Amino acid sequence: MECIHEAQRNDLLLLLKKESQNSTQFSYSEKQFMNNIRSIANDLEDLYAAVDTTLPAQSYYNQIKYNFLSHADEVKQLANTFYNGDSAKIILAQNAFVLMSYDALQRKYPEFMWTQLGVFAANEVRAGLVMALELRHDFINKHTHIIIDNNGTEMTDMMYAVSEILINGQINVLTDIGSFGIANHQYGTSKIKNENWLTAEAKEGFRLQELSQNALKNNDCLQYMDLQTEAAIQFGAHEQIYILQPMWDQPNMKLFADLNKMVLQLTNKKITVLGDIFIGTDKNLEIQNGYTIKIPSTVNDLSNAQQRVAVAMNGFHQLNNLRKDANWNYWMDYSQIKIGYAYNTYQAKGL
Repeated sequence: MECIHEAQRNDLLLLLKKESQNSTQFSYSEKQFMNNIRSIANDLEDLYAAVDTTLPAQSYYNQIKYNFLSHADEVKQLANTFYNGDSAKIILAQNAFVLMSYDALQRKYPEFMWTQLGVFAANEVRAGLVMALELRHDFINKHTHIIIDNNGTEMTDMMYAVSEILINGQINVLTDIGSFGIANHQYGTSKIKNENWLTAEAKEGFRLQELSQNALKNNDCLQYMDLQTEAAIQFGAHEQIYILQPMWDQPNMKLFADLNKMVLQLTNKKITVLGDIFIGTDKNLEIQNGYTIKIPSTVNDLSNAQQRVAVAMNGFHQLNNLRKDANWNYWMDYSQIKIGYAYNTYQAKGL
């Protein structure tokens, strides 16, 4: 709010007025369930309220992460009950928790920019989950059997395995980066930035994060945003190399990466299963209004950590440019909040 004056706020209200409509796709009971997930995701204070800030930084971070994982487990258990054990719907409910948590983190701790791109990247993972789970459901109903490797792996088994691996990967990233963001805000950047247990990338992220927050104190909003972006890139590298690489090393994810590579090659990168990041709520409905951050031309293998870092770097730089434009900035905030309420998000029809 320090970087936007009253006239700009009034302009945003006028832009948002035409967007005010109830666009939920859920039944009343399911919407109430989604609101319950949202309440858990937004209860960030519960993650740190009882944690002593005089603890060593690593202990403070570990306690926050433990509490975060407990929230994620609670959502999974609630989804299991609400959906009567339907595995596909449970996965999508877990993803809704991830999206709502990123929205909550971004609104409450906007100085930590990672979540601003994170919410849209996680929403694109949701698009991939919906596509895989819908296709799997269709194959099972039509008794379609496609063998995809020499071990006799069926396409339907691979789709479910990948979906489960992806959602677990999303939760691992959320609880790691979310704990960093909360520690940055509550514990203090200066107290955590030189900790030896941090990866080199996370250390550099916190160093740049402190510089960005100092720029904000000096009312240098452009410098603040640019330094925020570079900090987010370092945290993105940390997530890709140390948190997500074990996920991509699993055999089913390597198969998925090969499938994605094939789609990229066949369509000359016009279509990708994962890699593009759509700034909006649903690229199928908003393609004329939203903005697609395309996968970089040098990237074709998502199982390679450095290539995923290149995707993240490109994404953060483009997002930083977009948010400096008043029209795109409003669209980003509007879309993020819709995602945080599960309005017009990707839904698997027919499950």
